[in-house]
Amino acid sequence: MPVRIGVIGIGFMGSAHFNIHRSNPAAKVVAICDIDPKKLSGDWSSIAGNVAVGGGKVDLSGVKTYDCADELIADPEIDAVDITLPTYLHAEFAIKALQAGKHVLCEKPMARTSAEARKMLDAAKKAKRKLFIGQCIRFWPGWFEAREIIRTKKYGKVISANFRRFSQLPTWGWQNWLQDNAKSGLCALDMHIHDTDYVLYTFGAPKAVTAHYAGFKKGRLDHILVAYDYGQGMLVTSEGAWEYKPSFGFTMGFVIHMEKATLTWQIETGKLMLHGASGKAEVLPTVMEDGYNRELKHYVDCIANNKQSEICPPASAIATVSLVEAEAKSALSGRKVAFKLKKG
Repeated sequence: MPVRIGVIGIGFMGSAHFNIHRSNPAAKVVAICDIDPKKLSGDWSSIAGNVAVGGGKVDLSGVKTYDCADELIADPEIDAVDITLPTYLHAEFAIKALQAGKHVLCEKPMARTSAEARKMLDAAKKAKRKLFIGQCIRFWPGWFEAREIIRTKKYGKVISANFRRFSQLPTWGWQNWLQDNAKSGLCALDMHIHDTDYVLYTFGAPKAVTAHYAGFKKGRLDHILVAYDYGQGMLVTSEGAWEYKPSFGFTMGFVIHMEKATLTWQIETGKLMLHGASGKAEVLPTVMEDGYNRELKHYVDCIANNKQSEICPPASAIATVSLVEAEAKSALSGRKVAFKLKKG
């Protein structure tokens, strides 16, 4: 029997999640929720984002529609609630769903603050239900394989690594919530967090972070540049910005230099390149399915088979939010900030 899913929030990521679940034989979308009657009618033509996720007209035959999230959560025919609401609503509705006995899939960031994120995990433990967070870069073609190469030390230890993620200014969110720091955390927490998560997932916790920022006004983290302290011998940096004009679009990529080779990846080609001593670049094989699909199918499989995710346990998503908080503190204060993971 497929896992019966209800999706709350039909926007950029909500529509993507809906389509992925519909294509997965192990899942069945039985309900959706949004406050926009146009979307509940199947007209998703207004949905936009920084990468293509589909839209237009959607056939919602057989799918229950709700304009109240509490009513969807109370639906006894739903096994798991997929939360793709604005960040500041994640904790509230994830906790409600968990308390109602549902498993929860929640988009990144896990919550607006690490304190809220911990409450989500506590609720999952108390309810004895699964909680999964959408840290899709852990599943992304090229990024997934790069981490495996780093861990095996096939080409020696990492000497330097740089991650970058740049976008046009995202103004497509509901009531422009992305541009409200109290709701989104701006670029640092909403978009740059992907690279923070990958750094933490791949290299472990740094000793400290040093960050700088730029913004449309003082205190706005619209552009952030971070150096992670892993001691002498390894330089790891990441940079995220969403300050650019509409024609800029979106780009992301990395350069990882090891003792015997350099790895590069950029979204424009989607190819993981190995630059070795021979002077000739080599295209390395990667998984063919994008990170969104792999992530959500993995989480549905975990629910169906009553197992936790070894790739992205919720405690690791809390750690990522905590690290972004340290980055923001450093950027805004102009000081180096020590970082230490909290237990539990």
